[in-house]
Parts: sequence; structure tokens; C-alpha cells
Amino acid sequence: QIIPYRGSWVEFEYDAKNLLYVRIDRKRKFLASVFLRALGLRGSDEIIRTFYSVERIAVKKQKLCWAVSDSLVGLVAAKDFSIPKSDVTIRAGKKITKAAIAALRHAKVTTVEVSDTELEGAFAAADVVDPDTGEVVLEVNEEVTPRIISMVQEKKVEGFEVFFPERDQAGPIISETLRKDPIRSHE
Repeated sequence: QIIPYRGSWVEFEYDAKNLLYVRIDRKRKFLASVFLRALGLRGSDEIIRTFYSVERIAVKKQKLCWAVSDSLVGLVAAKDFSIPKSDVTIRAGKKITKAAIAALRHAKVTTVEVSDTELEGAFAAADVVDPDTGEVVLEVNEEVTPRIISMVQEKKVEGFEVFFPERDQAGPIISETLRKDPIRSHE
């Protein structure tokens, strides 16, 4: 609740379906995504970037490479990888540790190959577009499925951005609300 000394009350609430609503002055409720768009967050991708941590996945030679960040900790590596200038080795099928991430950063390695199964529960943070035809392969806030991954690899998309609503602190509430919202424009 936001209750000012003077002015309108703003109350946020969510229902059993994990949809976030807003009430202004205890009147009729409406989806919070409409309110966020009115405040200046124009696109769904902008709202997602505000509330979720977004990860970059590069596609190199039909393989998925995750940008090196702290979110790699606990994920399973796709193949053996010896880190240059270090005695640390990442083994295929083993979880990536914090020490391995520190060694990767020290060696200035930008991406690490991960298995396709690590993208379970991922959703697109922005539209994924076929570079040849301009066709949208995956819309923002749609789930990344194995079929979509193979399409991305076939169409030679350079990379895409994902977020994990279940792993993130914000939870699936904002993502579910955006999916339900029919309004797409700021106006």
C-alpha cells in the first residue's frame, strides 16, 4: 500500500492465479502491468528487465553459450573446459562452482557452453527474431522450449536473452500478469 498524506491511495494485491492488481482509491482493480506502463515502462521487455535478472545466451556453432555471471553457479557444464591461466577445470556433467566463475573472469573468458536442459523454466526477455526473414521466432515472455532452441540453432540466431521467473526473487507474478494483459501500448 502507498498511502500519502494528500492524494490517492495505491494498493497492490494479487489473487490465487498469481496475477498482480492495482487499486487506486479503493476503486475497481486493474492489472498492475497497465499501471507500470502508465508510469513509463513502455514494453513488456522493459518491465521484465526491471523486475527480473536477465541472462544472455549466445549461439555459437549450434551450441548454447551462457555469458559468464554469478547466475552460472550451480548449473551443469555441457563439456570439459580447462580455464587458461588457472589450474581449475570445469568437467562435463558437473556443476559450475564460484571458484570456477572467479577463474573464468580472471582469464577474461566471456561465455561457457551449457547443456540445453539448463534452460528449463526459462522465458524470453525480448523478442527473438530470425535474422534472414525478420520473423519473430519467440515473443517476449514466452517459454523457451526444446523445439524453440532447435529453431534458434537452425535459423542461425546469434543469441537471445532469458529470465527465470521461478528462480528469481520476484517470482512468477509479474510474468503471469504480463501474459494475461491484452494491452501492449503506453497509451
